[in-house]
Amino acid sequence: MGFGVLAAALSSGCAGLHTASRHAGNRLAYEAYLRGLIHERRAQLPEALESYRAALAQDRDSAHLHVRMGAAYVKMGQADQALTAFERALSLDPENADALRWLAMLYASQGRVDDAIAVYERLQARDPDDRFILSTLADLYVLRGDLPHAVRMYDQLIRDVGGSSQLHFNLGVLYSRLGRFDDAIAELSHAFELSPEAVEIRVALGVTYEMAGAPGKAAAHYEAAIAEDPFNARLYHHAARAHAAQRQYAEAAANYETALDLTPHDLDAIMGLVRIRIAQQQYDRAQELLARKMQEMGASAELYVALGIVLREADQAEDAMRAFEHAVALKEEYTQAHFYLGAQLDRLGQKAEARLRLQRVLALDADHPDALNYLGYMDAEAGEHLTEAKQLIERAVALDPQNGAYLDSLGWVHYRLGDTARAIVLLERAAELMDDDPVVFDHLGEAYFRQHEFDAARRNWDRALELDPNQAEVRAKLERLPPLDTTVSTP
Repeated sequence: MGFGVLAAALSSGCAGLHTASRHAGNRLAYEAYLRGLIHERRAQLPEALESYRAALAQDRDSAHLHVRMGAAYVKMGQADQALTAFERALSLDPENADALRWLAMLYASQGRVDDAIAVYERLQARDPDDRFILSTLADLYVLRGDLPHAVRMYDQLIRDVGGSSQLHFNLGVLYSRLGRFDDAIAELSHAFELSPEAVEIRVALGVTYEMAGAPGKAAAHYEAAIAEDPFNARLYHHAARAHAAQRQYAEAAANYETALDLTPHDLDAIMGLVRIRIAQQQYDRAQELLARKMQEMGASAELYVALGIVLREADQAEDAMRAFEHAVALKEEYTQAHFYLGAQLDRLGQKAEARLRLQRVLALDADHPDALNYLGYMDAEAGEHLTEAKQLIERAVALDPQNGAYLDSLGWVHYRLGDTARAIVLLERAAELMDDDPVVFDHLGEAYFRQHEFDAARRNWDRALELDPNQAEVRAKLERLPPLDTTVSTP
């Protein structure tokens, strides 16, 4: 007899019981069960287990008793014993809702996401409108990376219970992760309407507008968030990034400076402000900032790398190299210091030393995409070891498929290998991603010229000169093109 039937029988006298001995056994089981409940509620868990065992001795086929045993084990942190108890309960009663709920929660707590989802899906099939099950399933789907299923859960919750600010927020974040930015903005806007004071919603809207290519709207949300929470340094980082994307360098600098007023040793804010000063070509101000921070914080490899980048952009090549050397001396395992030193050695024409330094980067981090790309591009430029160069660059592209510089390198090595058609495809994609880089357009001009597509070659070399008028080599290439009235394009 199941324990639920036993309880009902005892509550109504002897009805349904067939023998005095069976009656006595059931009563003993029930009394032990009640003692167990009292002990459990008093957090006397070992005593509760003993009472439940006594009850099971009289009624071994009670799924409910096995569930209570499992619950006590969970509270004692004995997950394996709890799991055995719940599985035993389900072997006796496969649709026991309490056993399923406990088992699902236990699986989730152990990180067994797929198992937890399977059990919660069984529970949802029994009760499709249970809000706890729907929201838990949504969270588990997110953990598994199954965002479309999570979206469906939140859609159902909003339909069933109405749209709370939190539900719209969660759904908006999911849409953003899926790249459905219009839907994300709509949901986050609903959340904001319901909770206009919530800074995190404004931040989420700002991030989504940035990802959607609307930095102006992003900046507006970040600035409004700052007005709500002016002592939150992270908000100034967001606002600075959005302003920088619009080349609003004064506004970006002001945000980074405020972040540093709040957190003077914030390395991200220091680096951000250095980037802005470089973009403004205010190299002296960048050096002054770094010198001041070195006095405050002490010399660090990171600050020396930043100084090296500033000096490099200021055409102080030897000083830049020395700054990168200082960084390496301070932190031998710092891959970025080795990388920038290698790149600077290459700029100074010290190719062999540059190669050794970049190989050191890969010894420290075999998947350093910049070093893979740089080494491959060096060989592509030199026309050496082209097969190996292509393999290095392909590894970089695999790590960052939307990096225009890597795609340019891969296109260029294909050009060097004679695969001009493939080179053009890759270089066109690189030009889409980096439409302000004269090198990409120079490469495209070369590729089209080899194909005798002279109009396309002229168009790309003209673009390269538009971006950098001081390229004498590109001017010479344009001069070798046939006159316009004799240009022939090959399909």
